[in-house]
Amino acid sequence: MSVYTSVSQAQLESFIEQYSIGKLISHQGIAAGITNSNYWLETESASYVLTLFEHQERRNLDYILGLQHHLAQKNIACATPIRDRYGNYYSILNHRPAVIIERLNGEVCTQPGTHHCALMGSELARLHLAGRSFTGEHDNPCGAEWRQAMQKELLQSLNRSDNQLLDEEIRAYQPLNRLELPKGAIHADLFHDNALFDDQQLIGIIDFEYACHDFWLYDLAIAINDWCIVDSGELDQNRLHRFIEAYEQVRPLLNIERESLPLMLRAAATRFWLSRLYDQINPLAGELTYTKDPNIYRDILLMRREPCSI
Repeated sequence: MSVYTSVSQAQLESFIEQYSIGKLISHQGIAAGITNSNYWLETESASYVLTLFEHQERRNLDYILGLQHHLAQKNIACATPIRDRYGNYYSILNHRPAVIIERLNGEVCTQPGTHHCALMGSELARLHLAGRSFTGEHDNPCGAEWRQAMQKELLQSLNRSDNQLLDEEIRAYQPLNRLELPKGAIHADLFHDNALFDDQQLIGIIDFEYACHDFWLYDLAIAINDWCIVDSGELDQNRLHRFIEAYEQVRPLLNIERESLPLMLRAAATRFWLSRLYDQINPLAGELTYTKDPNIYRDILLMRREPCSI
């Protein structure tokens, strides 16, 4: 979350007249995350998050916001988009699609332990099962074709060793799309800073910006690569086993999924290495901006290429 598009008090006051959330009291930009412009909103009725989407096509927003609403209706712990007086999830503000989402009363757990991993493993499995009845369609925008496009885009920015690494990885992932792995709606960005806790209780999952239809195992791999690591990026076996154990208590993994997990962890690491590198090379101007170090995920990728017990 960042601020690239500025919004004034007067503009917001006019915008929220479309909603039944009371008059605006105050707003403040949020300087965390990467992709969109975000503000805290305080109104007469409650606290909310306003998001202005800087890159999303409007047809994709129907999927993203519709999925959040669907999951909330299925009692999945997640932030819910607020419909306006006309039943719409979003409308236009400063030439950007904008949505108001309920603000959850929780905090990011900066150092997840085994208990947090168990809660998230269980909720992620519940999310996957709940998403089976969602009828929207949206392919992963950061899938195989995107990786190949990034390889060409970043060719001159990578050294010889990294170009070779990326080439090897892209070729290694090709068999994944031929496997009979379960698919469905996924969050696709479930880092620990996209979940809120109140002490030891999971309050909700936030930021469905990259939600799409893809392998459930890919979603699990993305989460493991963030929730279940030590500072160096190596896997913490205790947290890893607890995360997977809790997930499987809700949805047992197929044997083919267990066999494919090491390769999927590499694919998940590659995705964030490339996207962070692209953002670093092509920064967006804004009031409050925040980018993440791509080398962290290159190093995680190198670690996942080494034999390890999972």
